[in-house]
Amino acid sequence: MSIVQAYTEAYRNYLFDESRTMGRADYIAFPRNEAELVEAVRFAHDNHVPLTAQGARTGLAGGASPQGGMILNLSRMNRILGIRRDEAGRFLLRVQPGVALTTVRKALKNKSFDVSAWDEESRETLKDVRAGALFFSPDPTEPTASIGGMASCNACGARSFLYGCTRRHVNALRAVLADGRVTELMRGRERARGRDFELPCTDGSVVSGRLPDFDTPDIKDAGYLLRADMELIDLFLGSQGTLGVISELELILLPSPALLCGVTAFFPDDENALQYVYAMKQFEPKPASIEFFDKRALDLVEAQKAETPAFRQLQPLPENYCCAVYVEFNLDDKGGLCPVLEKLAPVIAQSGGDADNTWVARDELELEKLLLFRHSVPETIDIHVEKNKKNEPEITILSTDMAVDDAHFDALFHLYKRDLAASGLPCLIFGHIGENHVHPNVLARNLDEYRRGHALFEKWARDVSDMGGTITAEHGAGKIKRKLALIMYGEEKMRKLWALKRQLDPENILGPGNVLTEVER
Repeated sequence: MSIVQAYTEAYRNYLFDESRTMGRADYIAFPRNEAELVEAVRFAHDNHVPLTAQGARTGLAGGASPQGGMILNLSRMNRILGIRRDEAGRFLLRVQPGVALTTVRKALKNKSFDVSAWDEESRETLKDVRAGALFFSPDPTEPTASIGGMASCNACGARSFLYGCTRRHVNALRAVLADGRVTELMRGRERARGRDFELPCTDGSVVSGRLPDFDTPDIKDAGYLLRADMELIDLFLGSQGTLGVISELELILLPSPALLCGVTAFFPDDENALQYVYAMKQFEPKPASIEFFDKRALDLVEAQKAETPAFRQLQPLPENYCCAVYVEFNLDDKGGLCPVLEKLAPVIAQSGGDADNTWVARDELELEKLLLFRHSVPETIDIHVEKNKKNEPEITILSTDMAVDDAHFDALFHLYKRDLAASGLPCLIFGHIGENHVHPNVLARNLDEYRRGHALFEKWARDVSDMGGTITAEHGAGKIKRKLALIMYGEEKMRKLWALKRQLDPENILGPGNVLTEVER
């Protein structure tokens, strides 16, 4: 029996992701292992059927919403396959792409693995691991995200200020190419020679090609990574399913911090908050994350408490608040919090904050409350988008994902504020300010506001490109931000990206409609 089935309305929920971008499909497949994944890809190749790979469908850019053809859903490839220790003493965890981040976290915390199918080396290595001693550091806002999805768009999240994005924590991978061949790549092993590359396939063949002759931005970015002499594993990490479908990953695990703690400080205006953020970027110990919330984000969550019972456990906001900055520390010493707070208190005061209006989480349990507050912002945005979508089905999440270097962030932040104020659109700003990467959101209530919001994002894409930044720092361009990607790359570079894709996917089967826009040759 073929792994590929005809699509029916019973699978309607697989037509969209968290962005609420609705798609369409003719076929659907749920492979459970690499062999079945290869079978599905070969069916697509042999029958000229485009395919869209999906994981947990938590993406915000429409990348998992199919544009016809086949839905290739990897959620049943959800096993942890083994663990090993390399020559440097690092612990490396092998997983299928559909395994959820929450599953990995829980298994490491409790040392609760299904080892029935593990090899002897993995079972022996596991004996050297204590429960809770290791963790996988990438921390996207949605913890149910699949590891393969995180790798495909180089997901980052709040803690990437300290640890970096997903790409940094993938040691090896296997990927199924458009014709069904499998390539296996390891960090430090396969490299391009200048701009020329050779991908070794498990059947002994080689796929040769040439990389585009330009480098992608050297900042936090969810898209393609292109460099001369680059490690070839990075060709697939951030390619958003357009160059191959990841079938297995080997993750780099880190020693767990002895103490997780956090501080949320409130400030009288955004300028005070920015002063504090700049100080925190130089602070020692280095924070794991620095997150910003403007007044409209705080107000939105406060108002949502009346409708969402889970939010009622959130701490009441202090009087006369304007904005907030959350800072998390991952410390190696369980007694390290007091010295940090003593050093932090004058920084907050000098930036216009008030110790009496500051929330402190002294342990992991208290930290959960601060994280609930942080995550309540995007959850509230989702609620509003769903309400507005009932009246205007075309509406999706309108959230920017742009980032610039340190030298340009002040200009970008104030540009956002000026343009949003001038537009009169319902909006808010929150996000990863430590990496010059905040998320302005437009909460469009009708199609006019929705289209005006898109036009504003296109303007910002041009501004950010002029600053040498990226239009997609962690979510991927998907389908929603494809036009912004064209603005960032320009037509000449977009043609070169298409040339790269055609070397690996001549018939444009993989990820139709994602990232790339056809331009005249």
